[in-house]
Amino acid sequence: MSSPSRWWYGVVPFPIVVLTALLSRFAVHRFIKLSASGSGESDSVAAIASFFLSSFADLVGLFVALFVLVCLVLDVRALRRDSTWSPSWAWGLTGVVHLVGTMFTTLLVVSVPALSVYLYRRRGQVGLR
Repeated sequence: MSSPSRWWYGVVPFPIVVLTALLSRFAVHRFIKLSASGSGESDSVAAIASFFLSSFADLVGLFVALFVLVCLVLDVRALRRDSTWSPSWAWGLTGVVHLVGTMFTTLLVVSVPALSVYLYRRRGQVGLR
């Protein structure tokens, strides 16, 4: 039996992408509403702040999803070397869908439950090592 894989710790923060997507969507709607009103300088400042908040949330979500993808692939690779459980490389596609889901949020409906299932099955097969 090989040494335990700790890469799964990097898969755990996958729900952050959902939060950043919601924050970005809120900020975009706020930006559109404030831009359309055009009533004053304070609305312009708030619209610009909403734009930057949306951009920041998208960037954070993208980096977290990329981190989750890399950790997922490395965890699958480490577990395939172990004789306890040999997960399929197809789990990596879940990470790719999660990464694409940062921009197309409807894909998160697929990737979030799939990553939850991966962590659940991993815990059942390997434990917390």
